[in-house]
Amino acid sequence: MNAIEGRDISHSYAVDGSWALSLCGVNITVAPGEMVAILGHNGSGKTTLAKHFNALLELQKGELTVAGLEASDPSAVWKLRRKCGMVFQNPDNQFVSSVVAEDIAFGLENYGTPPEDIPRRVEEALRLVGMAGTEKRSTYMLSGGQKQRIALAGVLALDADIIIFDEATVMLDPAGRQEVMETIRRLHAQEHKTIILISHYMEDVLDADRVYIMAGGEILAAGPPREMLTDLSLLAAAGLAPPFAVQVYYDLLAAGVELARCPLTEEELVEEICRLF
Repeated sequence: MNAIEGRDISHSYAVDGSWALSLCGVNITVAPGEMVAILGHNGSGKTTLAKHFNALLELQKGELTVAGLEASDPSAVWKLRRKCGMVFQNPDNQFVSSVVAEDIAFGLENYGTPPEDIPRRVEEALRLVGMAGTEKRSTYMLSGGQKQRIALAGVLALDADIIIFDEATVMLDPAGRQEVMETIRRLHAQEHKTIILISHYMEDVLDADRVYIMAGGEILAAGPPREMLTDLSLLAAAGLAPPFAVQVYYDLLAAGVELARCPLTEEELVEEICRLF
């Protein structure tokens, strides 16, 4: 059974008395334990699609199963949201308490977790995101990257099988982005969590198992990162710039210098250039 199975998903918003199509016949499949990235320019429909996965948006058309639950079933909404957690752009918007442990415990209390189990669940969630020992710290005294990891801990405490990161690094400085991305990679590799990365940063999705490219509410293509992120015509159609190393490769090619392969990362670019000498 797939973690996420969506067929012919369409969605429209009411705008100035008329309907605007945001998703148009989207098909998507995510296997358990897979890290899938959804890339697209602002307005491409990627966040609208992600909000269907944990029932923040009601399914208007199509079929969608998440963690074995039918997204169209109103009685399954709260169970679905527990199985499929979401980390948003601004962690401050997710906090309900100024104390780390209290904030994480809030969700557990809402879901009826026995009080005697809550401290253990909070401690374990903080350990998973590399924030052990911060239970009594103020959320307002944390860095941006630390705040996002606390927001993620709140999702993990509920034992979510699927975690969606909706532009979760967009408001962070480089150090904060690195902290969050390292945590995401660890959860994928060591804890075998199913990860959905919503982004327009190429660097964030290089380690994904699969990349979906979206534009205009549709999926243009899907495949391995190396295949998707080195296709200049595909990226241009989605309004996306290629990774730095890919752009350099094509710039060199235009200047008459051909590398043995198109690099995806800056480390690969350095290796390929060194081979020229």
